[in-house]
Amino acid sequence: MEETLIKTKTLTKADLNKTYWTWCSMCQAIYSFERLQAPGFLSAMSGPIQKFYGDNEEEKREAIKRHMEFFNCEAWLIGPIIVGITLSMEEERANGLPISNEDISGVKTGLMGPLAGIGDTLRQGTLIPIIGSIAIAMGVAGNFLGPIFYMVATLGINHGISYGLFRGAYKKGKEGINDIFASGKLEKLMTGATAVGAITIGGLAANTVKLTTALKFTFGENDLVIQEILDKIILNILPLGLIFLTLHLLNKKVSSSKVLIILILIAIVGVLIGLF
Repeated sequence: MEETLIKTKTLTKADLNKTYWTWCSMCQAIYSFERLQAPGFLSAMSGPIQKFYGDNEEEKREAIKRHMEFFNCEAWLIGPIIVGITLSMEEERANGLPISNEDISGVKTGLMGPLAGIGDTLRQGTLIPIIGSIAIAMGVAGNFLGPIFYMVATLGINHGISYGLFRGAYKKGKEGINDIFASGKLEKLMTGATAVGAITIGGLAANTVKLTTALKFTFGENDLVIQEILDKIILNILPLGLIFLTLHLLNKKVSSSKVLIILILIAIVGVLIGLF
């Protein structure tokens, strides 16, 4: 008959909240060029480490060492999942389960890469473009609440999702995340999120990128307006071409700052020669 683990060292809701907010505050505030987010991870784990191993200096040193190992993941949306799972494993270890340093480090290392890609897709590729498109539309319409809406909605939705994931990961531990990966639901979520993000960015570009040409040729009493011809070929073909040019430059690893400078130079030259 399987013995039930009796936990004598557990975290309170206040402990969990402190760990979560410490991670969100410190994960990218104290980057180490050698260990990246490890100092922030250790900062978040410092309270639980003290509670679990405060009476055992050797265990405390081991915990500090393993949480100062290299760590890098998407920080605010998905990253807290790994913090929650690590807390669960540390708690089980402190209560007597035979969990080694390598077990905890292996889980962190194994999850940080896949979850980083998921977090970047959901946050930067889906959440921010959707909220940003709404905020931009508000700003274009002259509503000064656009920037405020962007900040409040981004932080509210981001932390609402990530805190729930953090608490769920702590409760279910590594078995919970294994179930998610094994179920196949993650792939469907990623496909849907990618599609929504692409549609949102496409709609945002179509509604905000404006470009027309003033170029025309006169033949006797008749004017040949180039913009009218282009509109008959493909409506808004010039904004579309500008978007493709920007995408091409970014795919060629041209930095966003240089791309912006190139677009500004194109606009200046185009106005000076009468093209725009």
